[in-house]
Order: sequence, then structure tokens, then C-alpha cells
Amino acid sequence: MEIHSLSCLFFSPTGTTKKIAEAVAQGIKPKDLIMRDGTHAALRGSIPSSFDTDAVVLAAPVYYGRLPESVVPVFTRLNGEGKPVILVVVYGNREYDDALLEVYDISLDRGFIPVAAGAFVAEHSYSVPERPMAAGRPDAADMEKAESFGKRIREKLKQTGSANELGPLAIPGNTPYKTPENLYMIKEARKTMAFTPETDTEHCTQCGICVDACPESAIDSCDVTEVDRWKCILCFACIKSCPEQAKHMTDPHFNEAVGQLAKAIQLRKEPDLFL
Repeated sequence: MEIHSLSCLFFSPTGTTKKIAEAVAQGIKPKDLIMRDGTHAALRGSIPSSFDTDAVVLAAPVYYGRLPESVVPVFTRLNGEGKPVILVVVYGNREYDDALLEVYDISLDRGFIPVAAGAFVAEHSYSVPERPMAAGRPDAADMEKAESFGKRIREKLKQTGSANELGPLAIPGNTPYKTPENLYMIKEARKTMAFTPETDTEHCTQCGICVDACPESAIDSCDVTEVDRWKCILCFACIKSCPEQAKHMTDPHFNEAVGQLAKAIQLRKEPDLFL
């Protein structure tokens, strides 16, 4: 079967998941490519539940070993209608744990036919210059592998008359999925403290870039020092987008834990691909 048209639905607060998804799509080389951005809460309601294309890419980052909680409702309301789907998760060089299996299971439940899946590495959301974690990734080698993955998908589908003829993918993971304990610890901590990125008022110019970058509209547009602790998902889009480097996570317990994580994940990991 030929893929003439492709829809790509992605969630990408810091832009790296979008980059990987675009590279995979370029490798598939459809005549028509529709990119659908599910990052910002205000945009998610306009995403259609079905797709008028030959195939679909679903792409999301990995948060605490699982799909982001914001993504799950978007993916679970889709109608696959028997379309082939390519599944992509992007993680910060630690582990992708059960995230790829989670999106695989959702796609099956929603009537898609998974034909390929990949877990790619990108700069960790918590990476900062003094504490780099997979800094600069996806790099040129990552992008080449993502595009090559897309080409292999295209060739695989060319050799079959229908996605229904393909067997299931062997996706690693746990059933039931692992509990995201660190996420629950953050939610518990927020009962007594903000536990969100803070603003250096001496450097902040109130430009509002962080407001636009926040996928959950958690930052007050009138006063960017105010962050809704229950909306913030600690994606660090505000920190990475600030031109004045005025946003920081200052909690010492958080920074100590992330510092230990940074030391543990220095060995470069490569994409895991399933075809």
C-alpha cells in the first residue's frame, strides 16, 4: 500500500517531539502532510477525532515513564477506523518505561493498526547548561535515524496490500503499567507548596513568551510570576523559552534529585525501533 497522505498529531512543549515526528514523516514522504499540534490546551478541542489521510503518526514525550496526562484524553478520543498508525515517543535519555506500550495499547483500543513504533532520545526537559542531560538532542544523527525509520516504514507498507495483513508489534513494557511514583510525589508536595518554576524578577521583562509557551495556560498573563500549581506539568517549556533566563526551578530537593539523575544518564542511548 502507498501512503499518499499522512496526519501527524503531536504533543511537544519544548519542540523536540515535533522535530522527531517531522523527520519520520519526511522519511515516509507523503504527498500531503497534515501536522496537528495538540500541545496547547486551547488547541486540543479543535483536533478532529478521525483523519482523512492514508496513515497517522501519534507522537508524545515521556513524562515519568508514561504518556503525559494531558495527552491521554486526546489520544483516547480518536477513531482509528482501521488506519495504519506509526507511534513515536521521545524521552530524555533515562528510560521510556511503559510509555510506548501505553500509546500502542491506546491505538489498538481506538481502532488503529500499529505498523511501526519508535522511542527516540531528546534533551531532557530538566536539562540546563550547568546540568546537561542529552543536551542538543535530537542531533543530526538522531534526525537521520528518524528519517531513515520513516523510509523503512514506507518500504514495509509498499510490500503489503493492506495494513491488516501485518502482524502485531512486540513492544516492551509492563502490564499493568508502572506507577509514576515521582509524579505522585510532586502532586503530594503541591498540597503544601507551589513546586513550580519561579521567576527572577530582576531579569524578567514580562515579555509573555513563557505564557505562550506553557501548554496548560498555567502562567498568569498579567503577572508571569504567578503559576497555577495544579495546571503546571513541569514540562519546563517556560524555562527553555525565556530569552532572559529568568525562569528557574529553585526547590533544593528537586534540584538534588535531578542532579543525581543527570549523573546516572550520561551514557548516550540510541533509538529503539519496532517494525
